[in-house]
Amino acid sequence: MQQPDYNLGHATSQQIAEDIDIGEAELFEDPNLADAHLGLSGQEIHFFKERGFIVKRGLLREPELFNRIRDYVWKNVPTGILKRNEPATWWDSADKKWTAEDAERVGLLTRTNWKMRSRGGIGSEHWLVNGVANHPNMRAMAKLFIGSPVKHCSRVRGIYGVFPQPPGSKGSLGPHADYMAAEISAMVLVDRVPERCGGFTIWPGSHQILHPHWDTVHGGIITGSEKSRSFRLARDSVLRDIKPLEIFGEPGDVIFWHPRLLHSAGINHSAESDDPILRLIVPCDYQRSGHTLYDDETFGPGSTYQWWVDTRNFREDVPATAENIWDGWVFATS
Repeated sequence: MQQPDYNLGHATSQQIAEDIDIGEAELFEDPNLADAHLGLSGQEIHFFKERGFIVKRGLLREPELFNRIRDYVWKNVPTGILKRNEPATWWDSADKKWTAEDAERVGLLTRTNWKMRSRGGIGSEHWLVNGVANHPNMRAMAKLFIGSPVKHCSRVRGIYGVFPQPPGSKGSLGPHADYMAAEISAMVLVDRVPERCGGFTIWPGSHQILHPHWDTVHGGIITGSEKSRSFRLARDSVLRDIKPLEIFGEPGDVIFWHPRLLHSAGINHSAESDDPILRLIVPCDYQRSGHTLYDDETFGPGSTYQWWVDTRNFREDVPATAENIWDGWVFATS
Protein backbone atom coordinates (compact mmCIF):
# COMPACT_ATOMS: atom_id res chain seq x y z
CA MET A 1 0.00 0.00 0.00
CA GLN A 2 1.27 3.46 -0.90
CA GLN A 3 1.76 5.79 2.09
CA PRO A 4 1.16 9.55 1.73
CA ASP A 5 4.21 11.77 2.16
CA TYR A 6 2.18 14.63 3.63
CA ASN A 7 0.12 14.87 6.83
CA LEU A 8 -3.57 14.39 6.07
CA GLY A 9 -4.46 16.08 9.37
CA HIS A 10 -3.60 19.58 8.11
CA ALA A 11 -6.47 22.09 8.07
CA THR A 12 -6.31 22.27 4.27
CA SER A 13 -7.30 18.59 4.09
CA GLN A 14 -10.73 19.11 5.67
CA GLN A 15 -13.62 17.53 3.80
CA ILE A 16 -15.41 19.68 1.26
CA ALA A 17 -19.09 20.36 2.01
CA GLU A 18 -21.37 17.71 0.53
CA ASP A 19 -23.59 20.21 -1.28
CA ILE A 20 -20.70 21.49 -3.42
CA ASP A 21 -20.63 20.26 -7.01
CA ILE A 22 -17.19 20.71 -8.52
CA GLY A 23 -17.82 20.72 -12.24
CA GLU A 24 -15.47 20.90 -15.21
CA ALA A 25 -13.19 23.90 -15.45
CA GLU A 26 -13.53 26.62 -18.04
CA LEU A 27 -10.65 27.00 -20.48
CA PHE A 28 -8.26 29.87 -19.80
CA GLU A 29 -8.03 32.43 -22.60
CA ASP A 30 -4.90 34.55 -22.64
CA PRO A 31 -5.84 38.12 -21.76
CA ASN A 32 -4.70 40.96 -23.97
CA LEU A 33 -1.90 42.10 -21.67
CA ALA A 34 1.27 43.96 -22.47
CA ASP A 35 3.71 41.03 -22.20
CA ALA A 36 7.17 42.04 -21.07
CA HIS A 37 8.38 38.45 -21.77
CA LEU A 38 11.43 38.42 -19.47
CA GLY A 39 9.87 41.01 -17.20
CA LEU A 40 6.58 42.17 -15.70
CA SER A 41 4.39 44.78 -17.32
CA GLY A 42 2.06 46.93 -15.25
CA GLN A 43 -0.89 45.04 -16.73
CA GLU A 44 0.63 41.70 -15.77
CA ILE A 45 1.18 42.88 -12.19
CA HIS A 46 -2.43 44.05 -11.94
CA PHE A 47 -3.67 40.74 -13.37
CA PHE A 48 -1.52 38.72 -10.95
CA LYS A 49 -2.70 40.67 -7.91
CA GLU A 50 -6.34 40.30 -8.89
CA ARG A 51 -6.35 36.75 -10.27
CA GLY A 52 -3.37 35.19 -8.50
CA PHE A 53 -1.40 34.00 -11.54
CA ILE A 54 0.08 34.92 -14.90
CA VAL A 55 1.22 32.75 -17.82
CA LYS A 56 4.56 33.52 -19.49
CA ARG A 57 4.43 31.84 -22.87
CA GLY A 58 7.70 30.41 -24.20
CA LEU A 59 9.75 31.54 -21.21
CA LEU A 60 11.97 28.44 -21.45
CA ARG A 61 13.09 27.40 -24.92
CA GLU A 62 14.93 24.20 -24.04
CA PRO A 63 13.74 21.38 -26.36
CA GLU A 64 16.68 19.09 -25.54
CA LEU A 65 16.04 19.45 -21.81
CA PHE A 66 12.34 18.71 -22.22
CA ASN A 67 13.11 15.63 -24.33
CA ARG A 68 15.47 14.45 -21.60
CA ILE A 69 12.76 14.91 -18.95
CA ARG A 70 10.22 12.92 -20.99
CA ASP A 71 12.69 10.07 -21.51
CA TYR A 72 13.64 10.17 -17.83
CA VAL A 73 10.00 9.79 -16.82
CA TRP A 74 9.50 6.67 -18.91
CA LYS A 75 12.83 5.24 -17.83
CA ASN A 76 11.58 5.32 -14.22
CA VAL A 77 8.16 3.75 -14.78
CA PRO A 78 7.82 0.54 -12.72
CA THR A 79 8.51 -2.40 -15.03
CA GLY A 80 5.44 -4.01 -16.54
CA ILE A 81 2.86 -1.53 -15.21
CA LEU A 82 2.95 1.24 -17.80
CA LYS A 83 4.29 1.06 -21.34
CA ARG A 84 5.21 4.20 -23.24
CA ASN A 85 3.93 3.00 -26.60
CA GLU A 86 0.84 1.21 -25.28
CA PRO A 87 -1.48 3.94 -23.96
CA ALA A 88 -4.13 1.40 -22.94
CA THR A 89 -1.81 0.40 -20.08
CA TRP A 90 -1.96 3.97 -18.76
CA TRP A 91 -5.56 3.65 -17.58
CA ASP A 92 -5.63 -0.09 -16.82
CA SER A 93 -5.85 0.32 -13.01
CA ALA A 94 -2.14 1.16 -12.85
CA ASP A 95 -2.53 2.71 -9.39
CA LYS A 96 -3.73 -0.62 -7.98
CA LYS A 97 -0.58 -2.33 -9.29
CA TRP A 98 1.72 0.38 -7.86
CA THR A 99 3.44 -1.03 -4.78
CA ALA A 100 4.80 0.69 -1.68
CA GLU A 101 8.28 -0.03 -3.06
CA ASP A 102 7.35 1.68 -6.34
CA ALA A 103 6.06 4.71 -4.42
CA GLU A 104 9.28 4.91 -2.39
CA ARG A 105 11.42 4.71 -5.53
CA VAL A 106 9.48 6.90 -7.98
CA GLY A 107 6.66 8.59 -6.05
CA LEU A 108 2.95 8.15 -5.47
CA LEU A 109 0.40 7.27 -8.15
CA THR A 110 -3.12 8.22 -7.04
CA ARG A 111 -5.71 7.21 -9.63
CA THR A 112 -4.34 9.08 -12.68
CA ASN A 113 -1.97 11.50 -10.90
CA TRP A 114 1.70 10.56 -10.60
CA LYS A 115 3.96 12.73 -8.45
CA MET A 116 7.34 11.44 -9.54
CA ARG A 117 9.88 12.17 -6.80
CA SER A 118 12.09 10.39 -4.28
CA ARG A 119 14.26 11.20 -1.28
CA GLY A 120 17.70 12.32 -2.36
CA GLY A 121 17.01 11.33 -5.94
CA ILE A 122 14.19 12.29 -8.28
CA GLY A 123 13.66 16.03 -8.07
CA SER A 124 17.19 16.87 -6.92
CA GLU A 125 19.13 15.95 -10.08
CA HIS A 126 21.63 18.67 -10.96
CA TRP A 127 20.61 18.74 -14.63
CA LEU A 128 16.90 18.99 -13.77
CA VAL A 129 17.11 21.60 -11.00
CA ASN A 130 19.56 23.86 -12.82
CA GLY A 131 17.85 23.34 -16.16
CA VAL A 132 14.42 24.31 -14.85
CA ALA A 133 14.19 25.96 -11.39
CA ASN A 134 17.60 27.68 -11.58
CA HIS A 135 17.31 28.56 -15.25
CA PRO A 136 18.32 32.25 -15.58
CA ASN A 137 14.88 33.17 -16.94
CA MET A 138 13.10 31.52 -14.01
CA ARG A 139 15.32 33.21 -11.43
CA ALA A 140 14.98 36.56 -13.18
CA MET A 141 11.20 36.32 -13.00
CA ALA A 142 11.23 35.20 -9.35
CA LYS A 143 13.34 38.26 -8.46
CA LEU A 144 10.81 40.56 -10.12
CA PHE A 145 8.05 39.12 -7.95
CA ILE A 146 9.75 38.82 -4.54
CA GLY A 147 13.03 40.72 -4.78
CA SER A 148 16.69 39.78 -4.33
CA PRO A 149 18.49 37.72 -3.39
CA VAL A 150 16.44 34.64 -4.33
CA LYS A 151 17.58 31.45 -2.62
CA HIS A 152 19.31 29.01 -4.96
CA CYS A 153 17.05 26.00 -5.52
CA SER A 154 18.41 22.64 -4.39
CA ARG A 155 15.48 20.66 -5.76
CA VAL A 156 12.11 20.85 -7.50
CA ARG A 157 9.02 19.11 -6.14
CA GLY A 158 9.49 16.43 -8.79
CA ILE A 159 7.94 15.77 -12.18
CA TYR A 160 4.14 15.69 -11.99
CA GLY A 161 2.24 13.58 -14.48
CA VAL A 162 -1.46 13.22 -15.19
CA PHE A 163 -2.47 10.12 -17.13
CA PRO A 164 -5.68 10.03 -19.19
CA GLN A 165 -8.96 9.07 -17.63
CA PRO A 166 -10.24 5.71 -18.92
CA PRO A 167 -12.37 6.20 -22.05
CA GLY A 168 -15.94 7.05 -21.11
CA SER A 169 -15.13 8.11 -17.52
CA LYS A 170 -15.69 11.62 -16.22
CA GLY A 171 -12.94 12.15 -13.67
CA SER A 172 -12.98 14.87 -11.03
CA LEU A 173 -10.93 17.82 -9.87
CA GLY A 174 -9.16 17.78 -6.50
CA PRO A 175 -9.10 21.39 -5.27
CA HIS A 176 -6.58 22.04 -2.53
CA ALA A 177 -4.26 24.67 -1.07
CA ASP A 178 -0.54 24.07 -0.58
CA TYR A 179 1.19 24.71 2.74
CA MET A 180 4.89 24.84 1.90
CA ALA A 181 6.01 28.41 2.73
CA ALA A 182 6.91 29.38 -0.84
CA GLU A 183 6.89 33.09 -1.66
CA ILE A 184 6.20 32.49 -5.37
CA SER A 185 5.48 29.21 -7.15
CA ALA A 186 5.71 28.15 -10.79
CA MET A 187 4.52 25.31 -13.02
CA VAL A 188 6.70 24.60 -16.05
CA LEU A 189 5.08 22.75 -18.96
CA VAL A 190 7.39 20.00 -20.24
CA ASP A 191 5.28 18.88 -23.17
CA ARG A 192 2.39 20.20 -25.21
CA VAL A 193 -0.78 20.24 -23.08
CA PRO A 194 -3.87 20.52 -25.30
CA GLU A 195 -7.28 21.56 -24.02
CA ARG A 196 -8.91 19.11 -21.59
CA CYS A 197 -5.70 17.14 -21.17
CA GLY A 198 -4.86 17.70 -17.52
CA GLY A 199 -3.79 21.34 -17.60
CA PHE A 200 -3.00 23.07 -14.30
CA THR A 201 -6.34 24.28 -12.93
CA ILE A 202 -6.84 27.23 -10.59
CA TRP A 203 -9.63 29.13 -8.85
CA PRO A 204 -8.82 32.73 -9.84
CA GLY A 205 -8.83 35.25 -7.01
CA SER A 206 -8.96 32.59 -4.29
CA HIS A 207 -5.58 33.70 -2.91
CA GLN A 208 -7.15 36.92 -1.61
CA ILE A 209 -9.99 35.06 0.08
CA LEU A 210 -7.85 32.37 1.72
CA HIS A 211 -4.87 34.50 2.78
CA PRO A 212 -6.26 35.86 6.11
CA HIS A 213 -7.03 32.37 7.40
CA TRP A 214 -3.38 31.31 7.67
CA ASP A 215 -1.26 32.00 10.74
CA THR A 216 1.34 33.98 8.78
CA VAL A 217 1.77 35.66 5.41
CA HIS A 218 3.94 32.94 3.86
CA GLY A 219 4.09 30.03 6.29
CA GLY A 220 2.28 26.73 6.03
CA ILE A 221 0.56 26.68 9.42
CA ILE A 222 -3.11 27.05 10.41
CA THR A 223 -3.41 26.76 14.20
CA GLY A 224 -6.46 25.85 16.26
CA SER A 225 -10.01 24.74 15.60
CA GLU A 226 -11.40 28.24 14.98
CA LYS A 227 -8.87 29.11 12.28
CA SER A 228 -9.30 25.65 10.75
CA ARG A 229 -13.06 26.18 10.62
CA SER A 230 -12.72 29.65 9.10
CA PHE A 231 -10.36 28.28 6.44
CA ARG A 232 -12.79 25.48 5.57
CA LEU A 233 -15.71 27.89 5.25
CA ALA A 234 -13.66 30.29 3.09
CA ARG A 235 -12.45 27.47 0.85
CA ASP A 236 -15.97 26.13 0.41
CA SER A 237 -17.25 29.61 -0.48
CA VAL A 238 -14.57 29.77 -3.18
CA LEU A 239 -15.72 26.43 -4.58
CA ARG A 240 -19.35 27.58 -4.64
CA ASP A 241 -18.76 31.03 -6.11
CA ILE A 242 -15.71 30.85 -8.40
CA LYS A 243 -15.45 28.86 -11.62
CA PRO A 244 -12.08 27.11 -12.03
CA LEU A 245 -9.85 27.77 -15.03
CA GLU A 246 -7.77 25.14 -16.84
CA ILE A 247 -4.50 26.39 -18.35
CA PHE A 248 -3.11 24.64 -21.42
CA GLY A 249 -0.11 25.41 -23.59
CA GLU A 250 3.21 24.44 -25.11
CA PRO A 251 6.57 23.20 -23.77
CA GLY A 252 8.36 26.03 -21.98
CA ASP A 253 5.22 27.93 -21.01
CA VAL A 254 5.39 28.84 -17.31
CA ILE A 255 2.55 29.60 -14.91
CA PHE A 256 3.63 31.81 -12.01
CA TRP A 257 1.08 31.67 -9.20
CA HIS A 258 0.44 32.90 -5.69
CA PRO A 259 1.05 30.05 -3.20
CA ARG A 260 -2.33 30.65 -1.48
CA LEU A 261 -4.24 30.02 -4.72
CA LEU A 262 -6.68 27.09 -4.65
CA HIS A 263 -5.69 24.70 -7.43
CA SER A 264 -5.86 21.18 -8.83
CA ALA A 265 -4.39 18.95 -11.46
CA GLY A 266 -6.69 19.07 -14.46
CA ILE A 267 -8.69 16.17 -15.85
CA ASN A 268 -6.97 14.44 -18.77
CA HIS A 269 -9.56 13.41 -21.37
CA SER A 270 -7.02 12.60 -24.08
CA ALA A 271 -7.99 8.89 -24.10
CA GLU A 272 -11.06 10.03 -26.02
CA SER A 273 -8.80 11.17 -28.88
CA ASP A 274 -6.49 9.41 -31.31
CA ASP A 275 -3.47 10.79 -29.46
CA PRO A 276 -3.54 10.09 -25.70
CA ILE A 277 -0.91 12.04 -23.77
CA LEU A 278 0.75 12.00 -20.37
CA ARG A 279 0.64 15.58 -19.11
CA LEU A 280 3.98 16.55 -17.57
CA ILE A 281 4.77 19.59 -15.42
CA VAL A 282 7.74 20.51 -13.20
CA PRO A 283 6.63 22.47 -10.10
CA CYS A 284 9.14 24.97 -8.67
CA ASP A 285 9.05 27.07 -5.51
CA TYR A 286 11.04 30.16 -4.56
CA GLN A 287 11.82 32.24 -1.51
CA ARG A 288 14.33 34.94 -0.70
CA SER A 289 17.64 34.27 0.99
CA GLY A 290 18.35 35.59 4.47
CA HIS A 291 15.39 34.12 6.33
CA THR A 292 15.82 32.07 9.51
CA LEU A 293 14.42 28.79 8.20
CA TYR A 294 13.09 25.91 10.27
CA ASP A 295 11.62 22.47 9.64
CA ASP A 296 8.05 21.69 10.67
CA GLU A 297 8.05 18.00 11.58
CA THR A 298 4.31 17.94 12.25
CA PHE A 299 3.12 18.98 8.81
CA GLY A 300 6.20 19.97 6.85
CA PRO A 301 8.10 21.08 4.99
CA GLY A 302 10.67 19.09 6.92
CA SER A 303 12.40 15.74 6.97
CA THR A 304 9.21 13.83 7.84
CA TYR A 305 6.55 15.44 5.65
CA GLN A 306 6.93 17.43 2.45
CA TRP A 307 10.63 16.62 2.30
CA TRP A 308 10.26 17.13 -1.46
CA VAL A 309 9.73 20.89 -1.00
CA ASP A 310 12.73 23.22 -1.28
CA THR A 311 11.23 26.10 0.72
CA ARG A 312 10.79 26.28 4.50
CA ASN A 313 8.83 28.24 7.11
CA PHE A 314 10.84 31.15 8.50
CA ARG A 315 10.85 32.93 11.85
CA GLU A 316 10.67 36.48 10.45
CA ASP A 317 7.24 35.77 8.93
CA VAL A 318 4.42 37.93 10.32
CA PRO A 319 0.74 37.18 11.15
CA ALA A 320 -1.60 37.22 8.15
CA THR A 321 -4.28 39.91 8.06
CA ALA A 322 -6.82 41.00 5.48
CA GLU A 323 -4.51 43.89 4.52
CA ASN A 324 -1.02 42.36 4.25
CA ILE A 325 -1.27 39.79 1.48
CA TRP A 326 1.44 41.63 -0.49
CA ASP A 327 3.93 42.08 2.35
CA GLY A 328 7.38 41.17 1.05
CA TRP A 329 6.45 41.34 -2.63
CA VAL A 330 8.37 43.68 -4.93
CA PHE A 331 6.64 43.53 -8.34
CA ALA A 332 9.51 45.15 -10.19
CA THR A 333 8.96 45.79 -13.89
CA SER A 334 12.61 45.24 -14.87
